[in-house]
Amino acid sequence: MKIKKIRQFNLYLPYIIFAIGVLLLLSYQIQNKITIIVGDGYFHFSRIYDAAQQIKTGYFNYFQTNWGFDQSGRIINAVYGPFFAYLMGLILLICGSWFRFQIVTTFIISMVAVSGMYHVLQKIKPNLVINTLLALTYLFKITTWNNGPTFGAVSYAVFPYIILCAVRMIQNEDKPINWLQLALTMSVVGQIHLMSTMMGALMLVPFAIVGFIQTKNRKSMILNLIGAVGLTLLLTANIWLAISYFKFIDPLGNPIGTNMANSTINFAELPFLLNVFMLAQLIYVVFNFKRSKLNTTITLVALVFILMGSALFPWNWIQTEFPVLKETFQVPRRFFIIGFSLIVAASTITIQNLLKAKVECKYAICGFVLVVLLANFNYSLRVNSFYGINSSMNKPVQKITYSSQLGELFKYINMPAPDYLPENKKMEGSEKAKIYQLQLINHKNSFNHQVQKDGTLKLTWQAKKDSKTQLPIVMYRRSKLNVNQKYSYISKNEIGMPVVRQHKGLNEAVLAYQAPSWWKVMLIIVALSWLCVIIYLVYLKCRRL
Repeated sequence: MKIKKIRQFNLYLPYIIFAIGVLLLLSYQIQNKITIIVGDGYFHFSRIYDAAQQIKTGYFNYFQTNWGFDQSGRIINAVYGPFFAYLMGLILLICGSWFRFQIVTTFIISMVAVSGMYHVLQKIKPNLVINTLLALTYLFKITTWNNGPTFGAVSYAVFPYIILCAVRMIQNEDKPINWLQLALTMSVVGQIHLMSTMMGALMLVPFAIVGFIQTKNRKSMILNLIGAVGLTLLLTANIWLAISYFKFIDPLGNPIGTNMANSTINFAELPFLLNVFMLAQLIYVVFNFKRSKLNTTITLVALVFILMGSALFPWNWIQTEFPVLKETFQVPRRFFIIGFSLIVAASTITIQNLLKAKVECKYAICGFVLVVLLANFNYSLRVNSFYGINSSMNKPVQKITYSSQLGELFKYINMPAPDYLPENKKMEGSEKAKIYQLQLINHKNSFNHQVQKDGTLKLTWQAKKDSKTQLPIVMYRRSKLNVNQKYSYISKNEIGMPVVRQHKGLNEAVLAYQAPSWWKVMLIIVALSWLCVIIYLVYLKCRRL
């Protein structure tokens, strides 16, 4: 009984340690009561706030952003993880303030990340102590959700679960692909972040090739792959259909372009011991490449992605030849997320092999991992403290983040993000941002905004005389504008802001987006598909029990 209790305790012990580790990372922010809003913070807070307001009021609109982004009616969430936005919006409503929301969501996302990596390590080569330490090393290096928040943190959280599918392709020669596991993993990631899905699919390719070469059941593997792809397309139809629709039928513009050569990983900025850790893993595989096919494959794939995310890759030439990548992929250091995740996964094989080969080095190896872990922890604390100190300087914003009036935040902090404005191939994203600031943000307070039950956006304003005026809203090809009971507008500027005729006195305009008739049918099919999969999973669980 005593042994049984110890084993049961050991099952939960890593997760208790992980929770303590996450709280330590958040300790500075919690102690100083700071809400960090830097980087992409405004962008994601704005779209999450819009989803929260839709849930709160029941006035849903899948396309128009009626509360966030200056109540301009822009299309954002429809092409950027809509279901995840609604989930985060629900959490925001439950938390009641931006500070509590950031702490809670950072804790959840970080726990998902570190637990996923621990699960990967245990799948590769079980070892309670080593794998707990390595998972903590991963936790203390990843970008956390509160430091931005950027979706790099979300990528770090979901990639371990994609790596599980990759590991299976090498480990399980009889059935390299479990179609349900692969489909569910990629579908969940797809509903969260499309870029992570694309990078994850790219990462799986070399593992699938190796798995296909070594398996004797190649026909079965192909059929399982087809089944996984088919189910993934069904469960994420709202994502890829939206991307296709807004690419070819009602085109959206890209975000601001970046200099990709300047957006790579700088190894000098990483903790020195982390570089040593990654280099040691590579050296071990070079001299022991025949010992473990899994270790060699994971490490070599990791090396490729780390190089692709660094300045060693010819990004200057690539962005010159394919300039569209500057506005779509934007940041090559995203590849480092994959590379580092794989390095940590493979290192458990190396470390455990070394411990078996040279027992006298056991304490030295464990000590080295501990030192790397502490170096990463110190690095993360410094980053968190830096962002915290910079955010705390804006005291009016900090005061608002404790308020239950969630929308007040956007009266004090605003960024003219040009992402997904109507396409204008003649204009750079930075030019769109300037127009958006000058013509929309600076004049939005002259109009009263009201969201209606049917999800449309109503603007009212007073005019001193009959004349023309520009409304602080954005129209797309299928947007419909009713001005003073008539569907009309005179013209639109470069970013889709309409110019209309106003008459003396009170005026009103109602903005709606008319989605194609098949859209609701598609959403119902996606929802029913998820419901059927969930029921099937429950059935499998009950049958096993």
